[in-house]
Amino acid sequence: MNKILPSALTSYDLIKSLAIVLMITDHVGHHFYPDEMWFRVIGRLCIPIWFFLIGYARTTEVPKSLWIAGVIVTLSAIISGQFLLPLNILFAIVIARFCRQSLVNRSFYSADGLRGMYLVLLFSTFPSAVLFEYGTSAMLLVLVGYMVRNKDEISQKIEPQYLRIFAGVVFFSFFIIQGIGLPSVSASQALSMMAGFGVVGLILWNFKPVEYKNAPRHMAPSIIKLLQFTGRRTLEIYVVHLVLFRGISMYLYPDKYSFMQWDYVPSSVISMFM
Repeated sequence: MNKILPSALTSYDLIKSLAIVLMITDHVGHHFYPDEMWFRVIGRLCIPIWFFLIGYARTTEVPKSLWIAGVIVTLSAIISGQFLLPLNILFAIVIARFCRQSLVNRSFYSADGLRGMYLVLLFSTFPSAVLFEYGTSAMLLVLVGYMVRNKDEISQKIEPQYLRIFAGVVFFSFFIIQGIGLPSVSASQALSMMAGFGVVGLILWNFKPVEYKNAPRHMAPSIIKLLQFTGRRTLEIYVVHLVLFRGISMYLYPDKYSFMQWDYVPSSVISMFM
């Protein structure tokens, strides 16, 4: 059953459009400017948005289109000589949706439960990141999203101040993990990324579903339509641009993107456990 979307511009359109711009910036850097870390530093800021929205959503449904898109992206990685593992972010999203309610039930009954879940997911990050992108650190962002959506209910069991601390620690931990994963990041780039995660965290902490019915008074219709397109076609945009980027990379960099010369896991990941 197709979801009926509002005709007006929404806060979801805006936050998802921001994530799309950041994501494409990240992938431009990864494929075409691997030595210019600013693309990656800026682009990494999209990840908390995607996983936050999984936790914030009212449903944990996993549509068939998500599975199909994940398979297409995986096939594009195999064809372009990349890696099977870790599974791409679409499968990480599937896992997050399947696990969300179980994580919520084991986390938000008390401060001890939340603290324990944080430690479990944090220390499971690196081994799980071999299996799917971002590993269990992404699940911490899912918990933040659920927490923001259900602040009033959760605040009856856990002090609001503790919830704010939890959200801050999650974003700082994610910054550290992402910083470790990016090579050759300068001090200024690291500080910029930390500040960026802080800004994104504040935006998400204050996120609410809003319809901007007066937007046509302040914005051109073409801009509104563009924001609605990028905010409501995120899955299609993700698949199409990534397949396109990999195809172009096979043409430009055949030594790095070799047809069907794929491997199971990057050697850099294996070296972490040797």
